[in-house]
Amino acid sequence: MAVPTAGCAASQQAPTTGARSAAQAGAPGAPGAAGTAAEAPRQGTPAGEDCDTTVSPAPGSGSQNGPAVTKIKDRGELIAGVAQNSYLWSHRTTEDELAGFDIDLVKQLADALLGDPGAVEFRTVPIDRRQQALAEGEVDVLVQAMPITCRALQGTPEEPAVDFSSPYFETGQRVLVPEHSDITGFNRTLKGKTVCTAYGSSGYELLSGEGQEKYGAWMRGRPNALDCLMLLQLSRVDAVLTDSGLAAGMAAQEDGTRLAGPQVGDDSYGVAVKDGADDLLRVVNATLEQAGEGAWQQSYDRWLRPWLGPAQPPSPRYG
Repeated sequence: MAVPTAGCAASQQAPTTGARSAAQAGAPGAPGAAGTAAEAPRQGTPAGEDCDTTVSPAPGSGSQNGPAVTKIKDRGELIAGVAQNSYLWSHRTTEDELAGFDIDLVKQLADALLGDPGAVEFRTVPIDRRQQALAEGEVDVLVQAMPITCRALQGTPEEPAVDFSSPYFETGQRVLVPEHSDITGFNRTLKGKTVCTAYGSSGYELLSGEGQEKYGAWMRGRPNALDCLMLLQLSRVDAVLTDSGLAAGMAAQEDGTRLAGPQVGDDSYGVAVKDGADDLLRVVNATLEQAGEGAWQQSYDRWLRPWLGPAQPPSPRYG
């Protein structure tokens, strides 16, 4: 089943070698694990993040049937921007279907909006076009493990502003290394090592500051984490620093890699919508509240618990 790509830019995909068990990848609690994602040290807000990211409207704060929702209902289908190469989150199965934690959430949104979890058109959206795809109406929602950031909320000359739901997943940064690496986490074992991370990410901020000043790591920036994974596969970098959820997916699918050390920092993923689509956000937030009663936990336990350990859905946060 071909999934259209929003816009004309091509999405990027790293080569894979198949999924592995949690024990092979060094998951928390598994034999040979290098660390645990629980009880992570927490960092302050990354440099430049000086706005209030808790601005999403509560479900009961206004209409849930405004122009954005009406457009979806009239169409009879939710158009969702997703990835197709993010293992455990949104990836292709052997049956050529999309599956993962984010895909489960999209189906819950379609059920809430249209009474049918299958009433979805999935469109793959390259990372560098996510905000444009929303602003130009190519997709209704983005469910793509997208961090809630001031940069995205405020927009830039190159990237239109977007709005976010209440968080649906709490994350931080995690180090991914080759299986036999002597790196044990975001610590002094990074001295003299080259670490790849995505431009503008929380990992980029960490490596620009503490990673260099305290630990002596050398940073190599790339447009996205999959580019970093390719460099790790080619032995051109010593480690990758990326969101713990994405790092878990990489470790799950890539032979010869493992997660090293505990999670560092504090980030949240949100469902992104076009700036000003508050009616749609209220529906999304209501769905997230309902999902927390069972669907969220079922999806997490299926896809992510083997790699990240036990977790509960985030508490709602509204502005």
